[in-house]
Amino acid sequence: MSTASAPHRRRTTASGQRALPYVDGNRAWKRMACMTVSSFGTQFLWSAEMSQATPFLLSLGISKSRVALVLMAGPLSGLFTQPIVGLYADKNPHRLGRRRPFIIQGGLCVLVSLSTFAWCQEVAGIVAESGSQAHQNLSAFLAVVSFYALDISINIVTVCNKCLMIDVLPAGEQQLANAYAARFSGVSAVLTMLISLLDLPHLFKTTTSQLKLIAYIGGPVFVVSHLVMCVTVHEKRFVPGPAASSSGDAAAADDQARGAIWKAMSNMVTRFWEVWRSLDGTLVQPLCWIELWAWLGWFPLIFYSTTWIGDTWRRTSGETDDEQATRVGAIGLLVHSLLSLLGWILIPALVAHFRHRKYGGRSDGSRSLVDLWGYSQIAFGALLLLSPFCENSVPLSVLLIGACGVPWAITAWAPFALLAEAILEKPEWGDDDATEAEDTSQRLLAESVPVSRPNGEAASGHPMIPLQPLSSSSSSSSSPSTLTDRSEPGADLASSLQLDGSAGSDAESETEGLIMEEQSYGHHHHQIGKAGSSSSSNQVPVAGTVLGIHNVFIVIPQFIISFISSVLFKFLEPGSSEPTSADPPAALRTHTLSEIGWIFT
Repeated sequence: MSTASAPHRRRTTASGQRALPYVDGNRAWKRMACMTVSSFGTQFLWSAEMSQATPFLLSLGISKSRVALVLMAGPLSGLFTQPIVGLYADKNPHRLGRRRPFIIQGGLCVLVSLSTFAWCQEVAGIVAESGSQAHQNLSAFLAVVSFYALDISINIVTVCNKCLMIDVLPAGEQQLANAYAARFSGVSAVLTMLISLLDLPHLFKTTTSQLKLIAYIGGPVFVVSHLVMCVTVHEKRFVPGPAASSSGDAAAADDQARGAIWKAMSNMVTRFWEVWRSLDGTLVQPLCWIELWAWLGWFPLIFYSTTWIGDTWRRTSGETDDEQATRVGAIGLLVHSLLSLLGWILIPALVAHFRHRKYGGRSDGSRSLVDLWGYSQIAFGALLLLSPFCENSVPLSVLLIGACGVPWAITAWAPFALLAEAILEKPEWGDDDATEAEDTSQRLLAESVPVSRPNGEAASGHPMIPLQPLSSSSSSSSSPSTLTDRSEPGADLASSLQLDGSAGSDAESETEGLIMEEQSYGHHHHQIGKAGSSSSSNQVPVAGTVLGIHNVFIVIPQFIISFISSVLFKFLEPGSSEPTSADPPAALRTHTLSEIGWIFT
């Protein structure tokens, strides 16, 4: 049997049919690309929103203090949309699978809201006379509503993309998949910032605005990337069993159908609380608390960096061109994106190389990734403290925003890789059906053999960071206690080779990856042929629920920062009703810290 044909044979049941879930492709890199290409489309729209939304809202006559409130669309949609969608997608019995129906519907909403946001003035012109106060007010209203709708829609698609990755790929491939997703995001962010820097109306010799032309490009990019993912990724349909039908989850659905929305919400909160309590002793809870504090700094940097650099350019040059200020501000995000992309390409390979040199074929219990993430947040905090010294220099402000790209590369990759591993380590959180746990472990951890001692230390003697609560009685090989353990001593090296192209030739590393797949997929599909789908029919996955909980800890600091920003802008912005005036506030004329500078520090 040839290596190239191995994955096709492995993905068959005893009856000769392809077993679900699976991703098309006879090579690991092909499957990873198909699985994560959707990140390219979502990141294109996120980057366009980061660089264009704030200046565009200001150009509509919305004050900075109100723009800060508008930017609460992100945390609001994240707080409610991702947890709710994740919870209901976990139990979605649609024939296309649990996630893809939400991705398709959310994608359609993305296109509608993106078009409304970019063409809000034209839509308002249908009702009100162009140039009138009513037209300006209606344009601003449509922009705000469509901005909220766009954020909600992108959040729906994003959480389902992440859950789909966890559902389909085995545990040993989660870090590699997250690295691929981060790289797609990095390339997309760089391209978006390069496009934002160009004077597109002049380039295409048209009077159409910059934002509309970016929307013309972003819409098809989003559609094509998600179309490829939906066609090549095949989910396993969720079939609720008798136990699930009689559970509180089904009761919540019945209550909602009868119109008792408050009861459904109450059951959802109860479900979240139960899952959160079940995470005691795992890596997930401290990870969430770290995210809570980290995003107090990341949120303002993401949404205000373009405006901050643009204001610095206006102040130092005396120019008043708003579109030029936006393009100058986008330079900082371009440098940021370039360094992030470089980090997404190199850092996973360096982590794999370090892990292999220090631990060999043994698992490090994710210690390397946790340490790297912690150091990156310290570096990010130090960079923000330097922002007051960059207030009056465009090159320094661009350099500061760009330098934050390195810790951002780690922030956008490490927590989600750790979270995915933790979810797959114990995906039956909140369920007490032993059959469910057994079936899931066959699919996701068939190749795992514990290399840790009963006292929670690795074979190397280093203490482990538990991804699940460690029981004192867990001493047999049937109860794996670490996620990245494998039955073959060289399996960890194979994973490292997949991440680090310099560790060997492409053919050698791919062969190692396929050997590892043979071990995991072969056993899994043998069990499917024996047991069929009955053992998994009662499973109620919690990937969406855990990701929703994680997202709550990301959006809470965004609420805090949005409120603080609105108050600061209200007190510090000029009294003029024109928010993009060339005359800076008194604080800026005396070269003291600007309002955005206060937020950064």
